[in-house]
Amino acid sequence: MAKIRHNNMIDTVDEIFTLARQKGSLHLYADDEKMDGRTLSLKGQRALHFGTCGYLGLENHPDIKQGAIEAIERYGTQFPMSKTYVSNPLYHELETLVEEMYNAPVVISKNCTLSHLATIPTLIRQNHLVILDHQVHSSVQEAVKKLLSQGVTVEMIRHSNLNMLEDRIRKQRGRFEKIWYMADGVYSMYGDFAPIKEMISLAEKYDELYLYVDDAHGMSWAGKHGGGYVMSQMDGLYEKMILTATMGKAFGACGGLTVFPNKEWARKVKTFGGPLTFSVQMEPPVLGAAVTSARIHLSDEIYKYQAELQEKIAWCNALIKQTDVPMITENISPIFYVGTGTIDFGNRLISRLIEDGIYVNLAPFPGVPAKNTGARITISRHNKLQDIEEMVDKLSTHFDATLQEVKQTRSRIWEAFKILPPKKEETTPKTNNPTEGSGLTMDVHHSIKGVNPRLWDQYLGYRGMFDHNGMHFLERSFSGNDTRESNWEFRYYVIRDKQGAVVLMTFSVIALYKEDMFAEVSISKNMEEKRKDDPYYFTSKSIIMGSLFTEGDHLFIDRQNSAWQDAVKLLLEELYKEQKVHNVKNIILRDFDANDAELNEFLLGQSFVRVDMPESCVFKDLNWHTEEDFEEVLSKKSRRHYRQKVKKFTPMYDVGIKACLDEAELHKAIRLFQNVKDNNFAINSFNFPDKVFLTMNEDPHWEFLMLYLNLDGRPPHLVAVGFCHINTDNVYSPMLIGMDYDYVFEYGVYRQALFQMIKRANELGCAKVNFGISASVEKQRIGSKLYPKVAYFQARDNYEAEMMSATIALERA
Repeated sequence: MAKIRHNNMIDTVDEIFTLARQKGSLHLYADDEKMDGRTLSLKGQRALHFGTCGYLGLENHPDIKQGAIEAIERYGTQFPMSKTYVSNPLYHELETLVEEMYNAPVVISKNCTLSHLATIPTLIRQNHLVILDHQVHSSVQEAVKKLLSQGVTVEMIRHSNLNMLEDRIRKQRGRFEKIWYMADGVYSMYGDFAPIKEMISLAEKYDELYLYVDDAHGMSWAGKHGGGYVMSQMDGLYEKMILTATMGKAFGACGGLTVFPNKEWARKVKTFGGPLTFSVQMEPPVLGAAVTSARIHLSDEIYKYQAELQEKIAWCNALIKQTDVPMITENISPIFYVGTGTIDFGNRLISRLIEDGIYVNLAPFPGVPAKNTGARITISRHNKLQDIEEMVDKLSTHFDATLQEVKQTRSRIWEAFKILPPKKEETTPKTNNPTEGSGLTMDVHHSIKGVNPRLWDQYLGYRGMFDHNGMHFLERSFSGNDTRESNWEFRYYVIRDKQGAVVLMTFSVIALYKEDMFAEVSISKNMEEKRKDDPYYFTSKSIIMGSLFTEGDHLFIDRQNSAWQDAVKLLLEELYKEQKVHNVKNIILRDFDANDAELNEFLLGQSFVRVDMPESCVFKDLNWHTEEDFEEVLSKKSRRHYRQKVKKFTPMYDVGIKACLDEAELHKAIRLFQNVKDNNFAINSFNFPDKVFLTMNEDPHWEFLMLYLNLDGRPPHLVAVGFCHINTDNVYSPMLIGMDYDYVFEYGVYRQALFQMIKRANELGCAKVNFGISASVEKQRIGSKLYPKVAYFQARDNYEAEMMSATIALERA
């Protein structure tokens, strides 16, 4: 059983955010002594502020500030008790005013996140289905996660794809009493809108459909009484909708609110809505500010502020249209999004702008897909028209400069967002091509036959079973088979500098793989149950560095060559082309040293997400003459293990080495391998076709290590087979093993097989034994060294990534 370090999303986000913090894009501290909303002081430098969510600038409204001051003077700094017992006097006034704004029952909470946590688990039952828009705010998704342990079914659809939503409703109606579609009114990164009217039409068509909408970024700057964008699309709250919003953005105060279509739902949530019961209540100064802001919202003053903001939004739209900056959406919201594609580009652009006196937000993963990183620009009433003009001018200048610096192309950015470039888009300058200036050239081959054997083995093949001969074996084995998962397309990449020296060499396959390949065993077991009815459930076509058969360092890079990063970028550009041509879902770069900080930072910058893999196991202490010599190379702990768990069983075994098996022997060997495959879900892959074993049996670079157990004078019984490859550099690679599980545990079959493989490699004078990435505990006990490995993953779009993580989360629950 493989001991796998399953990746934690928190670790992935931590790496990305830490990199951005180091580059000066995230986790900054303002050092203003006084704030006016128009500018920020960062590291002592004044910058125009285009990163606020206070779109109407009400946080500096003199009446709202005075309301907070008066509330402190009347009620102190806090009212430290649960609202279940007693509420601060200002709560009743605030609830009354907000209910007048929406003309519907309202429950107030300390923030919008707590509103979701109070409402969603309180009203949604086991016989309800929840369907999430894949870009719905993280706070909604976190609240929904609480439902999983209660047995609630949760699904996800592509962003604002109502055809997909209707398809799910048709398939699921009748199974559930209610189907909840959860979405944002205004999406926080791109600033695009939910199709509210169309959603209501769908809810009218299907009785089961109910809507849950978070309008945190739409409140105040739109709608009657500043009720928000969603309310602006309706004549009063729709009877099958729950609406949430925040008073902590354009409203100018703090707190969350939930608007209900009926008093009974509001009563239930207010009576015992999770954190509403157990959390402290909003502080008096916040309540005082919110009450004053609510009065402003109920006056004509709010419409004056809305009109002023729309004037500035229109001015920003007009100016950006005159540039070549890739603006992802154009609308009337105060949120603008400039695509950069990679995290590296995003970090560099933000840093340049800050240095030049403009502050905008970096938008990294997981707020957006990793390869849809960008700069989020927000417009507020604080911004003057000349400020916006200065921001757009500097944005255009620094975008072009950064584009040249990272050797990116505008067309590549549009492609990453799946948007056709504007007609005015100019031809991409040659200087944006990674091959220009660096003098790099790339050869791409579809068969190992096109690559010089000596060159391949010199740079890459010597490392494992993927030498030139080994690649011939793989090409023969994984072609012409009956099932699609058993037919791979091979690609070989050789990149040279202008002197002709090899800078990069690698290979990949385009193949179908199981997306739970490295998931927890329990998850893969559940997946396999579902695959009994749908063999291709939760599988995808992917580009995989190396292959699904090989293990080891599949990428050669000359890190001493100054163009190595350009070489990797050139490789990635080729992979993106293949991804588009072959409609590939994921790109997976695998088997990298987990401690390679330089490469890790570079690949994170190219918007790849790091994923932990099992450790690679290698035995290097060969060149001994006796078994006593073997014991001497082991550590004290491994020596004890060998003597107690391996050596005492050795006299019971006969070992045979065969270059070729007869038909009956091969059939038995395959059956023993299938035993192992059926019992090991730690690395969950498709079954290999019989052609792999037939080709192996004909290949002189493979041998079969046969382990026979002798018991009580009975004929020797075959209990294990090692399928072992010897490459041109004398690296011994036991790639597969088959075992008879009736004997494995009582007679230490697996441990004995490991020892006999080491012994055989030593007899052959091999340099090392590549034991691969499974059963690392047992391999370490016999003296192997463990090398932590990671892979880098990039999904075609965020929906694909979210679906993978969401499906695994559901299986885990």
